[in-house]
Amino acid sequence: MAGRHRAKRSPSWAKPTALGVGAASMLAFTVWFTSGLWGNDTENGGGGAAALAASAGPTEQHRLVKPSPTTSRKPVPTSTTTTPPPSPSPTPTTTTESSSEEPPPPPPPPPPPPPESCSTELEGTQPHVAQVGNHVLTKFEVDSVGGVGSRSGASDHPSGLALDFMVDSATGDQIADYVLAHQEEFGVTYVIWEQQYNDGSGWSMMEDRGSATANHYDHVHVSFEESADVSVTC
Repeated sequence: MAGRHRAKRSPSWAKPTALGVGAASMLAFTVWFTSGLWGNDTENGGGGAAALAASAGPTEQHRLVKPSPTTSRKPVPTSTTTTPPPSPSPTPTTTTESSSEEPPPPPPPPPPPPPESCSTELEGTQPHVAQVGNHVLTKFEVDSVGGVGSRSGASDHPSGLALDFMVDSATGDQIADYVLAHQEEFGVTYVIWEQQYNDGSGWSMMEDRGSATANHYDHVHVSFEESADVSVTC
């Protein structure tokens, strides 16, 4: 009809396009809204997400559940303290109970044997003369001893009542002094040494006989009593 306008019909693609645009807008809004709820849920302890999950359908609830983060624990440090090895236990000391009775003391050592009497034999002299001569030899260094022998003048040597100790000057002094100190004990009558004579009353000079031996410078002459009682040890 003239003058009647027909209504314009929308093209066939317009409706699907509009539906697509609306669905996209709805999807964008849902993402924005969900992100906001998820942030609030994190800050508020998950209450927003739980409410959204409750209101959403089964499919959407499954999508909105955020998996719990895996909590990694730090390894527990192992103690580095080293336990020292146990010290060895001391060896028990065995205590021996002392006996109530003490053992008897050991016997005293035997007394030393008495000194032996000096030999009665020396250069053919009388026994008591030999005893004194051997006694003197144990105390002094003597080169040699003269006993029985012939002499040109008066002497006690032929009868075995005299001894000649061949010595140096220092040893001769010691022997002469020692014999005179024991004159009575040894039965000595007199001593001649270095051209001097002594019968116990002091030293007196003698005449020069011409030689060191004749003047008794190299030996001490000792004369003895004939029947003296002598007992000396060596």
